[in-house]
Amino acid sequence: MDCLLKFSFSYTLKNIIQKLVDNKNCYNVLVGTDEWRLAVHLDSQIQTRMMCARPCLGCLEFARVAGMFTKLTTDIVMANDEHKPLIDCICKMFGIDGEVDPVVVALDLISAPSYVKSKIHSDLVSDYDKYERAITGAFYSLALDHYIHEQAKCSDTLMSYGDLESKQIISYFPFEKQTSQKVFYLDQNIISKCSNDLSLRKQVIDFRNKTRCEFVYSPYVIEDGIKMSRIRLAEYFKVVSEVTNSSMLTNIDGEIRFVKEDIEITSKRVLLWRNATKAAEDKKIYKMHYNQWGYSHYARNSRISKRANKDINGFLDSLRPHLENDERELDFDDFESDYAIYHRLYAATIEKSFSLDELINGSISFKSEQECVDHIEGLCELLDLINYQTESLSEPEKIRSSLQDVEHLKHAWKADYFVTEDNRLRTRGEFIYSALRLKTKFIDLAGLKGEIIAEFKHSA
Repeated sequence: MDCLLKFSFSYTLKNIIQKLVDNKNCYNVLVGTDEWRLAVHLDSQIQTRMMCARPCLGCLEFARVAGMFTKLTTDIVMANDEHKPLIDCICKMFGIDGEVDPVVVALDLISAPSYVKSKIHSDLVSDYDKYERAITGAFYSLALDHYIHEQAKCSDTLMSYGDLESKQIISYFPFEKQTSQKVFYLDQNIISKCSNDLSLRKQVIDFRNKTRCEFVYSPYVIEDGIKMSRIRLAEYFKVVSEVTNSSMLTNIDGEIRFVKEDIEITSKRVLLWRNATKAAEDKKIYKMHYNQWGYSHYARNSRISKRANKDINGFLDSLRPHLENDERELDFDDFESDYAIYHRLYAATIEKSFSLDELINGSISFKSEQECVDHIEGLCELLDLINYQTESLSEPEKIRSSLQDVEHLKHAWKADYFVTEDNRLRTRGEFIYSALRLKTKFIDLAGLKGEIIAEFKHSA
């Protein structure tokens, strides 16, 4: 019974923690909610706080989630004790009851720092700044612990689906494209345009038949389609088959190969992996939130992110003077000088398949197709870190879709053209492919129509 209580308590407390991470100032409201009272009641019913013999998920969650919240309150109590003379002085000055919940007191005292510092004696300002940093830091630690924990849970979920590879059915029929044959990789949004516009679909098919070019997709286009309305799914699959003649790009033993496969088989395989895919998408969302808290100097609308988004190549070029060994020590309070940016991003690429120096010098190379795929994934992760053309944290569904965007980029480089209406994907893709000296061109629907019109004008 204790294990079930622990699991229920952990679930309730985790929701409370998420709300505190989103807005720490809601604590005063939370303590009066039914959710808070439920957590307190469940906690009071737990008899044994030690791990059970297995140990079970309830005990594991309880240890981790309760530990997070305990650390928050402990850190705040310690800060209050360390700065007690300051707190007593401020509480007396503003008529605040210092004997209530220590978290409530702390949040009250740091709610308007500029105002408080304008009222207290100048000798106390330095101590107040330290106190504010300690309380803010406690909530930062809570946020980081929370998002690390959620990522770990997603990783555990992915591991639990490790046997899916042996269960999936694959029926690929590989083929080789002709040397002179143009290949167009279609994103989901282009397939949808063809589905909605019969005239466009006919033009694309006529263009394919006339020029003997190939229109291809990847399994991730099927995944995108499955997420859309089930009412139109059959029509969507029909359009994919008609436009591409069931031609795909897929990774087989580390090589991106041209294959044909019945779309029903592909869709069943995608559905088999659906829960694992959701866990991977959730993990990316939590990773983006973790980056926001752990690397706030790269946050969206930060000066560094703005510099990168204004001109990514110019941003990287500004780091070039620091490629040579520099004996200066890194100032850990410096986040925005080019010297600091270079060394922090250099550290961020240590475990990747390429180095920051190679990226800056345009010298990233690969000896195999799998190595190229690894480079693309690593570059996407680096761009996510500095928030180059990323989606807003307030739009989780778009972040989920960005996971498929990475997969599109890992396949589409074998085509001559990547056709997409997604401006962010196109901008990121152009940079990544340029860094790897890949020749694939990015065009939108207007660009595809231009290719079609040019061909029929030429033959008229």
